[in-house]
Amino acid sequence: MTRRRPLGLGTHIFVEDADAAVAFYSEAFGAVELVRHRLPDGRVLFVELAVGPDKLLISEEIAELHAVAPASLGGSPVMLLLELDDVDATFTQAVEMGAAVEMPVAEMFWGERYAIVRDPFGHHWALCTRREQLAPDEVADRVPAEPKDGTWASDSDAD
Repeated sequence: MTRRRPLGLGTHIFVEDADAAVAFYSEAFGAVELVRHRLPDGRVLFVELAVGPDKLLISEEIAELHAVAPASLGGSPVMLLLELDDVDATFTQAVEMGAAVEMPVAEMFWGERYAIVRDPFGHHWALCTRREQLAPDEVADRVPAEPKDGTWASDSDAD
């Protein structure tokens, strides 16, 4: 039997208001709308956004298609990771546009400048900028014994 290899992995999220979500992701994260499809009743079936080299699909909550937004589920157990050139600027922009701070920007022991926000639609976003290229054993040597002040930030938190 030949093992098939995936061609890629995409992300498809559900929101209550697709128009507002597209506006937020475009302004906060630099996403670009590529295509939009609506159902005959006007609801957004999906919007395809380019986010850097990747794609993000957004659909409005459509219960009959099992497309349920985080608010209907009591929150989201998923975190989206967005790698950036400037995590600080993107973090500030997202917060100014209504994202909630779950973890402020900090230097992390694994070599990234990292933050977490929850967008106005209930989705968690980890925002990061790679600062060091570390081997797995170097990361293991830096793991703190426990979180400090609710974060895994490194002791040498430098801007």
